[in-house]
Amino acid sequence: MIGSILGETLALDIMKVDLSMKKEFLAELKACRKELQKDKTEFSESKKTITEPKLSSHTWQGSLTDSFDRIRGIMKTAYNEIDGKQLSDVLSKIDERIKSFQEDIHSLSQKVRSLEKKIENTKRETRSK
Repeated sequence: MIGSILGETLALDIMKVDLSMKKEFLAELKACRKELQKDKTEFSESKKTITEPKLSSHTWQGSLTDSFDRIRGIMKTAYNEIDGKQLSDVLSKIDERIKSFQEDIHSLSQKVRSLEKKIENTKRETRSK
């Protein structure tokens, strides 16, 4: 009986450490997501700077203007790829990971409570003998 209690207590301690680590990682992941979302918003808002300053026939003309406009077009395409696809994909993956950790934490919390009850019942049975 005592060996069983010690083994279960050790398992409980390991589960509690694992639970604590998962909660800490979840908090860090949520903070990371919040920061990335903020950066994505700032990035989206800065897209308009690609077309500034406006070029007119009075400010600039000729082949350099065409090259400059092509570069702006390439930059706009890259911005759209990063903002519309890449950052959104990363945020989705973070959301999936957050959900996974929340499920793991919930499951592990239930296992901890169950094992705590089992240990307490075993101790009670041992004392009553």
